[in-house]
Amino acid sequence: MKICQSLKNFFFKPSRKLGLGILLVLGAIVGIIAKVSFDTALHHTSQEKFCVSCHTMEWNEQTLMQTPHGHNQFGVTADCAACHLPHEQIPMYIRKIEALNEVYETITGKYDKPGSFDADRYRMAQKEWARMEANGSAECKACHRYDRMDFDKMPYKARVAMKAAAAKDQSCIDCHKGIAHPIPKPPKGANNGIDPNLVASSLTANKVYYTQVQTPIYATDALKNQIGYLEGISPVTYIKSSGNADLVELNMWRKEKGFGRIWYNDFAKSIMDAALTKEFMQSNPKYQSVETKVDPLTGITWEKVKMQVWIHQGQLTADIAPIWAHAKDMFQTSCSVCHKQPDVKHFDSNTWVGVFNGMKGFTSLTPVQAKQVLRYLQMHASDAAPETSK
Repeated sequence: MKICQSLKNFFFKPSRKLGLGILLVLGAIVGIIAKVSFDTALHHTSQEKFCVSCHTMEWNEQTLMQTPHGHNQFGVTADCAACHLPHEQIPMYIRKIEALNEVYETITGKYDKPGSFDADRYRMAQKEWARMEANGSAECKACHRYDRMDFDKMPYKARVAMKAAAAKDQSCIDCHKGIAHPIPKPPKGANNGIDPNLVASSLTANKVYYTQVQTPIYATDALKNQIGYLEGISPVTYIKSSGNADLVELNMWRKEKGFGRIWYNDFAKSIMDAALTKEFMQSNPKYQSVETKVDPLTGITWEKVKMQVWIHQGQLTADIAPIWAHAKDMFQTSCSVCHKQPDVKHFDSNTWVGVFNGMKGFTSLTPVQAKQVLRYLQMHASDAAPETSK
């Protein structure tokens, strides 16, 4: 009895303020209320009805309903949260916190202007694809598990592709971009110009740099009378600067056939680095012949040449990794809509020309983007040198 009385006094006997027992009970009640309120808010804000309550999301709902993820004969569908909200607790909370900024942007009128949401879809898609690639498409695999797939019931092409993907636990988003919403087109001018963040702020003599986009070349630092152009992602050696011009050295290969005005990245490889005008090549240009070799497959003689030309300043970058990453993403995005894209090293650099040119007409790639993708494929092909494919 004494023990019971002591416990009663400990929990309920009033002190000068409140008894410890009362504080504990009140704390528990407040905690329960807070937890229930939090879970209710979390559940409510994860429902599709809440997601599409903003008028900017109505388009996404409509496009989803046109795909098997939103409407099918079985009635088993995926809502917004199933794909865009991590299923694990901590990542889910982090994503919810990030979403507060998106809600703020919506209520403050960022997308009130007609066309503003569609113009921003490319950026948002890039961000979401990166998130899903980083977590291995965990949300997709909550339903689509490799270990529960019956490959024998799949069509032959799907079976081959899915077995290969399962073997390396590939991220679903690598091949299935655009499966629930149409792939957004880059905004006008995107990827067609120079990224100022990649421009080399200072240049070092005799160091190799790369063009970002197709770059005009000139015979003098006056930058008049263009004599040709360099393709995007072509290597050049920086020599010096003069006024608004940079002097660079080309170290390339040409065929000793015709005018030989197309210069290539490597011997016997159709990786175009530069194109010189017919008039310039007929004017007996001063370039240095380094060596000659005969291609045993074609019998054509190739000549390695060096020549210095002038370009506008602000054209060069020392870091091509982001350019390769973007080209890789465009390849995966554009070529996975209809089928699984082949491995980059499945073809050599010359074969990729015919393969890619035969398929690019089925994509929405601009001419500039198509050149970037082809360059990426050729420079990372089965016969690519290790240092060029980084």
